[in-house]
Amino acid sequence: GSVWNELTTNVQPGWETDDDASGEEGNGRVRKLESTRSELTVPRALLPGNMKYNDNLPPKFLSLNTNHRELETNNGLSDQCETEWYGSEQMFGRGTLNSVWRTKSPSVSALSPSAILALCEAEETTVESLQSEGLCFGCPGDECLPPYSLVYLVRDQLVDGFSLSCQDLATQYAEIEVEFTDSLAVCAEDIKANYDSASGTWSNHSACPKDFVPVVLDEDFGTENKIIRYTSSYFPTEQQNIDEMYDIVGSFDRSDGKVISGNYEANREEFLVLFADGVVGMDMMLAMGSAVITLIAILIHTGSPWLTLMGMTQIILSFPLSYFVYYFIGQIRFFPFLNFIGVFIVFALGADDVFVAVDKWKNARIQNPEGTTPEIAMKALPDAASAMLLTTSTTAVAFFATAICPVAPIRCFAIFCGLLIIFDYVMNVFLVFPSLCLYDKWMMARRNNCCLKWNSCCSGKSSSNNSYIKDPEAGAETETETLIHRILSGYYKLLHMVRWPLLVACVVAMIISALSASSLSLPESSDVRMLPESVQYEQHFVWSKNLLSTSLESNSGSEAFIIWGVRAADTGDRNNPASWTTLELDDSFDMKSIDAQQYMLNFCDRLFATDFAKKISSEYKCSMSGFNDWLREQASMETPSGAYSTFCAGASSVPVPEENFHACMIGWSILVNESSVLQQDGKIKTMLIRAQSLARYDSPYDFLDEEWKKYEEWLDSERDTAPEGVNKMYHSSEDFWWYDTNGQMLATAYTGAAIALACAAVVVFLSSRSLVITLFAVISIGYVLVATSACLVVLGWELGFLESICFAILIGLSCDFVIHFGHAYTHHRGSLPRNERAKFALISMGPSILAATVTTLSGATIMLFTVITFFQKFAIILFLTIVHSLLASFVVFLVLVDCLGPASPTKIVDSMFSRFGSRNNGGTSSDSSGVGEEK
Repeated sequence: GSVWNELTTNVQPGWETDDDASGEEGNGRVRKLESTRSELTVPRALLPGNMKYNDNLPPKFLSLNTNHRELETNNGLSDQCETEWYGSEQMFGRGTLNSVWRTKSPSVSALSPSAILALCEAEETTVESLQSEGLCFGCPGDECLPPYSLVYLVRDQLVDGFSLSCQDLATQYAEIEVEFTDSLAVCAEDIKANYDSASGTWSNHSACPKDFVPVVLDEDFGTENKIIRYTSSYFPTEQQNIDEMYDIVGSFDRSDGKVISGNYEANREEFLVLFADGVVGMDMMLAMGSAVITLIAILIHTGSPWLTLMGMTQIILSFPLSYFVYYFIGQIRFFPFLNFIGVFIVFALGADDVFVAVDKWKNARIQNPEGTTPEIAMKALPDAASAMLLTTSTTAVAFFATAICPVAPIRCFAIFCGLLIIFDYVMNVFLVFPSLCLYDKWMMARRNNCCLKWNSCCSGKSSSNNSYIKDPEAGAETETETLIHRILSGYYKLLHMVRWPLLVACVVAMIISALSASSLSLPESSDVRMLPESVQYEQHFVWSKNLLSTSLESNSGSEAFIIWGVRAADTGDRNNPASWTTLELDDSFDMKSIDAQQYMLNFCDRLFATDFAKKISSEYKCSMSGFNDWLREQASMETPSGAYSTFCAGASSVPVPEENFHACMIGWSILVNESSVLQQDGKIKTMLIRAQSLARYDSPYDFLDEEWKKYEEWLDSERDTAPEGVNKMYHSSEDFWWYDTNGQMLATAYTGAAIALACAAVVVFLSSRSLVITLFAVISIGYVLVATSACLVVLGWELGFLESICFAILIGLSCDFVIHFGHAYTHHRGSLPRNERAKFALISMGPSILAATVTTLSGATIMLFTVITFFQKFAIILFLTIVHSLLASFVVFLVLVDCLGPASPTKIVDSMFSRFGSRNNGGTSSDSSGVGEEK
């Protein structure tokens, strides 16, 4: 009773592993249906598997093997060394140091004497480093057992091979190189032909050396290709020494690269984890350079330390405010590291808001140089607030739309970024706006000093009451603005001259980008890698994929489960991966009826007759089959077991009488310790069937999708014919979690993009009251999405986990520039020609957009020098998004409005609302909403 109470009210024991559980909020834990793996998880393809010698050997290898047998105790390796380590589970356990090697040239084999010499010397240097620190074991006198590698296999073939120097070893090996290579080629073909993916062994292993494991062979090596380019070495080390080994990894010999080169890693990528932990802090410090860039940009653009201080304060205060709402009001306890990316996003967008507010104020002051501060505030601040509200709403909605993704880190990231955008706007209104009023008031009162204008410290001049606007001698501000305006005016003149050819070019670019973007696909592998291949630990992973052992393991599939008696439910906090589910029982499960028993008995035969499921081993029996065999055995015995005699009513096979079924099967499960059947209060509550699936978590998405659908379609047909009580089974596998995760990523990317575009369209329409401007804005934002996606395709990106996160950022950042231009275009007063409106939008908002572009691109450039792959990809997509947003606003949108834009953007919509209002009032409408036409 107490056990079941814990299962159904607390996290199910066995649904999480303890590996790295001590990490922050248990992020290292992995949920699974049942803990069937020991702490020492060994890839099955690496195990030697019942390998013994026999005399049916190829002639060339027979002599070598004969020598090997005769010299087993005379090969120079002490008989006191722990040679049982070779090929054992301990060799592939946690803490074992291993290296992967690659020859410099594809035409040079690792079996060549020169490669054996280089490999031998590198291994000896590494062993000396390990031995000097006491980090290896295996032989008397605190000496290390020789590493398992091609060098080990060669030494084992030679008289006193383990006593030879590397040079002597290479010399003697040259005499048997051809025979040894041929023998290993036959061994490789033997393994490939006879490998059993279910058991992880191969039955006919006569051609292979004693305790041979295929970690030393290239997957392409065989009788047709006798070149080994990739091989590996395993060193006898232990898990408790991981940190010490990592500290001296620089002393391990990777060879000089002239013939062969290598890289080192501990099993389960222990070094990679330690390295990543170390560089994350450094990358964060480097990425914080974007904050410095933002500060410098605001200072240069505003020319005021006072406004810069307030602008930076606005951005910084958005973090604690967002966190307060996120954690205390939203009750979201999971705060992934991914959320810190919001730092860079809000610095970029926060600077944009500061630029808009300052430029709106300056433009208002230029238009009214003698006006009072309240008069300027009444004109500039509402205009700035509305312009920023448009971009804030679209960007925030784009992030919040990404929160539809059920993957917790992405959902939490999207929510937090959306909050940052909102609070950055709020703080801009409450901090920067008042600061501008004070700034203007002080400047008009001639309080011109270093705190208000940094160039006052250099010029030492005091200004008149309006010189900060009009007097050229007052500093660089007016000169800079005039220069920018002249540049933008010249740009518009050129754009206006070639607007129609540019329109055609924009259409062609849009079509080509859309076609290219449509080929953005899901990754071939679902594995998420966090480091570039230039890091030796990542390089180790990439190279190891070329080993025969890895190839065999990749093709071996994974374990799947068919489950009865448990509902597919997740009662944990879906916003927190550290929150686990309880076991939710399906009370309708009851297999005591005659039909149900017969159905369950035949279920496995039908399952394993399919092309998508195999037995996990040749000896595996489903629980009902095992129960049925036990009944037959007990019925034929003169003295059956007490459980059978007491509970089974003499049943000789399934079906058992209904009134005896539960007691009989429970008695059997306890007697044979059957873990796939659980009971409570004298009734079978759950049943589990294991099967070997063909797919793995890192299989291509399309293949995972195909396998998932095969299971689903087959189980749907089974549920239709299954008797009541056993017709609610479902299947599950850790590997399909990755499949679902990637599928959700793709759906989120497309759905988020659609929501962002729809929101941008609504916002633009409500602000502009113009269908034409709305259409042009959506087209321009669509260009940003497809053009950036097309660039990602060119760069070879696929829509994996990291890329999907970046895509969410792309959606959030793609709207701002275009909306600024659209807002300026429609709010230019009066009925004006489209070219004047287009030029006004460019001149009034161009400086702010250019300043935001420079700030964001500078920050992204700094992040390109980080090590963590995600930071690099974030920087790339940020860079591309801003570049294409600039093109979309300065080229696509301006060309559209310059060619086809309305002279009175709001006339049609205003007329419609006027007529609608007149009808409601019982009157007639008159056209007084505008003086031009939307044309």
